[in-house]
Amino acid sequence: MNKEKLLAIASYSGGIWRAIGFFVIAPLIYNVYSYFANTGDTDNLRYIETYIGDSRIIRVELPTNIDQLDANFITSYRDRHRHLIYYFTASFYDARLKKHVAICMFEGVDFFNKEKRGGDLGAGRIKSYFNPGNVFLVHVNKTQLNDPKYGTKENPVPVFWHKFVSGEVDRKFNDDGTPYDRSTKSIPYFDVQDNVTAEENRLFVTEYLTRIIDKDELVRLFGKK
Repeated sequence: MNKEKLLAIASYSGGIWRAIGFFVIAPLIYNVYSYFANTGDTDNLRYIETYIGDSRIIRVELPTNIDQLDANFITSYRDRHRHLIYYFTASFYDARLKKHVAICMFEGVDFFNKEKRGGDLGAGRIKSYFNPGNVFLVHVNKTQLNDPKYGTKENPVPVFWHKFVSGEVDRKFNDDGTPYDRSTKSIPYFDVQDNVTAEENRLFVTEYLTRIIDKDELVRLFGKK
């Protein structure tokens, strides 16, 4: 085999390997990196049982003046599968607690159709429930509730949705805009939005611990694990 043929074969072989590297290996490396890079601070998961076990359910009521409700999307990030998640809080002063609280919500975490990620329950709650005077039952961590660092307007006590109790809900049929009649229980997606299960609460707390609260703050609150 002459020199020209050897060079041609070598060039062809090199092209194949470059193509394999570009189209196969590089995406694989990127996917592996993304999977581990987008997991959040997994060390904080050691606090999940402590955090949930140290929580109780309390009643909160949104202010009747909508201007006193500070509802905002705070940040967004991607999970290990590169799905986009939004973190939302509705902050206000609760007269019974004499503290500012923030109902912490996540879009992109909890779904009506979990297999197909259809019907984002967090998005539905954010869109429909935060009306003046609405009443909720929420999970609150007792250590944070009693810590003097929490409860100010700048650093409200974080709470997590447990159950909608009463008030106005802005839910409509998608096809003609007809108001949803709660007494008919005709749309399962709407019906399940009112309550959050223990499993769903664990999902929210997991996101909060691994994505939102700082590790040093967890150590300050609960000690080293």
